Amino acid sequence: MFDPGGARPTAGGAAALARLDELVAAATSLGDVVAGCGGWSGGQRSGALRRLDRLAGALATVRSGLLVAEQRSQGSVGPGDRDFIATRARMTRTGLGEARREVRQAETLTALPAIADAVGDGRVPLPHLDALARVTATAGDRATTELARPETQARLVRMAEQQSAREFGASAARLVASFDPETLERTVEAQRRERFLVLSRQPDGTHLKGRLDHLSAEVLRTAIAAAGQAPDGDRTKAQADADALVAVAERAIAGTAGVRARRTSPGGQLLPDAAQDAADARVSGVSNRPTVSVLVPVETFAELRAAQQRREAGDEGGWRPVEPAMLEDGTPLAMSQLARVLCDSEVGRIVMSADGVPLDLGRTERLYTGQQRRAVIVRDRQCAWNGCDVPAAYCEVHHIRWWDRHQGRTSVENGVLLCSHHHHVVHQLDLDIVRLSRPPSRGPMLGDPARYRFATRGGRCVSAPPGRAAPPGDAAQPGVCTPPGGGGPPREVALVGVDVPPGDGSPADTLFEDPPAHRAADLVRGRA
Repeated sequence: MFDPGGARPTAGGAAALARLDELVAAATSLGDVVAGCGGWSGGQRSGALRRLDRLAGALATVRSGLLVAEQRSQGSVGPGDRDFIATRARMTRTGLGEARREVRQAETLTALPAIADAVGDGRVPLPHLDALARVTATAGDRATTELARPETQARLVRMAEQQSAREFGASAARLVASFDPETLERTVEAQRRERFLVLSRQPDGTHLKGRLDHLSAEVLRTAIAAAGQAPDGDRTKAQADADALVAVAERAIAGTAGVRARRTSPGGQLLPDAAQDAADARVSGVSNRPTVSVLVPVETFAELRAAQQRREAGDEGGWRPVEPAMLEDGTPLAMSQLARVLCDSEVGRIVMSADGVPLDLGRTERLYTGQQRRAVIVRDRQCAWNGCDVPAAYCEVHHIRWWDRHQGRTSVENGVLLCSHHHHVVHQLDLDIVRLSRPPSRGPMLGDPARYRFATRGGRCVSAPPGRAAPPGDAAQPGVCTPPGGGGPPREVALVGVDVPPGDGSPADTLFEDPPAHRAADLVRGRA
């Protein structure tokens, strides 16, 4: 080992090595003990797994201090290694990617002691730590200062205790972006600079390779999903997506509605085409154009306009910290991206209660409309089954109070977002669903999806957020959420619909018209 510092061994280091040897020996002997775990009770196996998960967190915390100290000393970096990460990859034989992830997590744990404590005692799982480390690795100075505050770290721990790893990563990214909008701007600009698409013709077919910024990728994903190509017995999901991409391209080059390109006169004017006109009517009539939804808090909307006015007045001070707009999956958008989106979009206003609950649309049909579905997505964001993180795009809206059994209304209040599997589970087990009230001290409105408790008709809890299996004071009636006292006045959020152009020129649907003031007040008080 190349050690330019030449540090001598210490008694503390020797004691630590001895204890680690004992730990390795104990873990090795544990393998013989658990060899017969097939005969244990389910509770014993679950308990053992929980303890191992906690042990993994404790070991990651211990290792983080060692990794950071070794990186700073550069004691193990050999003459042929580019840096400590290359050294770690060589010594562990895991590759640069895994070594970089390991060091990134160690730096996060060292910089955020409250997070380290929570990882060590099992409250923050390692996948959540990895998601947070990815976010903090690109945080600017302003966000780094905010993250160092104990109250910010405590907030992150609470988020990790309630959210899946994917959801937590998106929430943490939005939180950091709210501290430092300028760094998010630079990150988006870097993504744009690195965009590319390469089609390479090979003997076995044409290969596609590329990279897009998150907003552009969401437009492409929405267009592919809207093409209606689903996997079946003859093709996989990847094959269906490939067919959908080709279908989108064929539509773009075949004319307005995919029939054929319109004929033009020598002067460039469009000639009458009855077949094309009929196809246009079919596409732009009752069919909804695929839409990329962007959720914008009203404060962010106001800051965008204020910043533009400041620039016109000669103030180049940049963006003030506000909660960022986001895509439906929680990905934060830079203010410049939001400004570009607003240049060509439809904007619908949603008045939300102080707990972030969208107001009812008042529909009576059995099937949920596209407008109602968007409002449910604003509130639930993904499959509402606790621990499931299937994105909203692949979920269905379920009637909490069933349409046929309870005469439940087709309304936003009575809807809940479920993936196909858990929708089936709810009907198979005949489960009651309760939307849980939110604590008064919540975080950013867009960062808090609704939480639900699922129970059998006899009251046995099947799925609930951690610590919420049977809390007193929650709504007892399925689908009804009683807002906590003192929650504050209702807030507004704009749902920006960015059309994926089909070429038909039809306008996109806005979410819904402004509700009457007295109706909004009734809904906020939970009486609707």
